Amino acid sequence: MRRCLPQLAKWLVLALCLTLPGLARAGLEEGKQAYRAGDYAKALEEFLPLADAGDAAVQNQVAAMYYTGLGVPKDYAKAAEWFKKSAASGNPNGQYCLGKLLYYGQGVPQNFDDAAKLLAEAAIAGKGGAQYLLATLYLYGKGVAHNPVKAYFWSILAADAADLPPEDKPGAKALRDQIQGMLSQRQIASIKTMAGEWAPRK
Repeated sequence: MRRCLPQLAKWLVLALCLTLPGLARAGLEEGKQAYRAGDYAKALEEFLPLADAGDAAVQNQVAAMYYTGLGVPKDYAKAAEWFKKSAASGNPNGQYCLGKLLYYGQGVPQNFDDAAKLLAEAAIAGKGGAQYLLATLYLYGKGVAHNPVKAYFWSILAADAADLPPEDKPGAKALRDQIQGMLSQRQIASIKTMAGEWAPRK
């Protein structure tokens, strides 16, 4: 999950969940303030009750802190546990990050079948990183049947995804171009049309 956490940090710190009522909102704000100040132990103390209560965005934040070792010893297995809770509620970021952990075998045994299922859900929701990994799985037939057509479709979306980290852009574009060389001009034109008409699931 080399590039999953930088993406999470952008929104987990600044915009976790601003609609929590009463004391829950106060705890969230205190946690965010502590995080910004570099007091990660205090931030985690504030986040944990909200994560335990089922807030998926905060569960992602807690997972990210375990993954990076902020406020707690680095623990990939714990990170996976929290991402799993978030993913179970249908949160696309949780699905993507757990899928990526399963893809690389970090904190959990490597499992391309489970990774493919989670990444597919996140990809359908518009997560560029998930689209990139899903395209790779379809290309090499890991966790899913080998399918260059689907691989090309997802690689097109990944290469153009606004939320794909800049450092992943060259790889996504190279993957797209690699797969394109396996297809006929007719297939390429048809898939490009489908990709252009595609919209993420809300």
